[in-house]
Amino acid sequence: MYRSILTYCVLLVLPLYGQGRTDSVAEKNRGKSVSINVGLNMVMRGFNRIILKDEYAQINLRSMRTNLKTWPVWDTNRFSTNFIGHPYHGSMYFNSARTNGLGFYQSSVVSMAGSLMWEYLMETKPPSQNDLWATTIGGTALGETLFRFSDLVLDNRTTGLERVGRELLAGILAPTRLITRLTTGEAWRTGQSRGNLLHVPSYWLKLYFGETVTGTAGSNPSMWRSVLGIELLYGELFETVAGNPYDWFRLTGEIRAGNNYLHLSQANTLGLMLNKELLHNNGTRVTAGLFQHFNYYDLNGRTNNNTAPVYISEAAAIGPGIIVQKKKDKSTVQFAVHLSGIILGASTSDHFKLEDRDYNFGSGFSLKLSSSLQFKQRLTISLFSEDYFLFSWKGVDDYEVLKQLTINEIDFLNVQGDKSSTMLNLLGLTMKYSLNKRVHVVLRARSFNRNTLYTYFSSVKHSLNELFFGMGVNV
Repeated sequence: MYRSILTYCVLLVLPLYGQGRTDSVAEKNRGKSVSINVGLNMVMRGFNRIILKDEYAQINLRSMRTNLKTWPVWDTNRFSTNFIGHPYHGSMYFNSARTNGLGFYQSSVVSMAGSLMWEYLMETKPPSQNDLWATTIGGTALGETLFRFSDLVLDNRTTGLERVGRELLAGILAPTRLITRLTTGEAWRTGQSRGNLLHVPSYWLKLYFGETVTGTAGSNPSMWRSVLGIELLYGELFETVAGNPYDWFRLTGEIRAGNNYLHLSQANTLGLMLNKELLHNNGTRVTAGLFQHFNYYDLNGRTNNNTAPVYISEAAAIGPGIIVQKKKDKSTVQFAVHLSGIILGASTSDHFKLEDRDYNFGSGFSLKLSSSLQFKQRLTISLFSEDYFLFSWKGVDDYEVLKQLTINEIDFLNVQGDKSSTMLNLLGLTMKYSLNKRVHVVLRARSFNRNTLYTYFSSVKHSLNELFFGMGVNV
């Protein structure tokens, strides 16, 4: 009973939160933000119930009361749903608030409220704790980067097909921003200014495309895929004093395609929360800060049905970092170290297979090292290493029982997967050579290694190597 009352209070109070500093010039409208999120949840629930006829969407007052009395569990949805679908859904909640004048932290609370409403009231299944973390914190990371990205895209001075293209692209990045612009008429209103809600800093946007070949140890043949990627560097790190979160961030994304095959293979954001300059002397600069991390890899190294997928998720993580830069003549050297605590992450499982689950939830920490050397703005050589350490402590003890579970028992199984600890490493080398100011050649080699230590099984080591060659364009 007390749990139900507490949950109702949270649902009622959180959407009304919003007293605080904001960096947006938009007029603060908390009511519109909340109404958009409620409407979004109702439309999605209606689509799932009426069109898809999903069983979990057949909600009623009894299912709502049951969920309000239930502690969140670990669910069994597929990797892409939990670690990119839910963060993107959370970004829509988040951006309904950002577009309507709320600041970063206020919008994060609105994202949490939207997720609570969905988990407790919009599904017959028990609320999912991994969804709450991924939608709220992962949605905040994606939401702020995509909100600022959409702000770079929109331009109220344009008309015709260019205007339509900009509105649609911004709508893909931040759907609830497009909804707001449609309801206010700003989507077609022209003016003498771009209509940005934020100050526009310096930024570098690059698109690249090419082919990648992927192979696993002992597997033949290798797998070829076409790749389309994007890199956005927002703000100048060494010139930024972070008055607001994400005044500097890095965003990357990659889509892979082949025969009857198209999927998002990676999405990464690194956002500056706060920073302090430690040294600025004779071309040497050192800055330290607190960063929010979001990393999603589905490298899909499966060349046959017996090869394990390649998953890495760091959906909710934050930690310190330090960056050193040295400029001399026409060369620039940069080195960075980042450490993060991972609240919610995931990696491939070799044994836990249940409904759409073939991975283990976990928490832990990560260590990331990177260095780059640029010669005369022509050739850039970069080395990077990402190490993730994930621990799954709430796992299955009897695997024979899994074969006999009913659907309802599966919903309430509430395990992270296998009891295990996993060490993941992604090591890479990238070389870029500029042909002119806009076009460059890209060569990238990466190696992925996983070592999982299981409580009830022998340890498993898995490796994947890939080589990418393509062209890049500065937009």
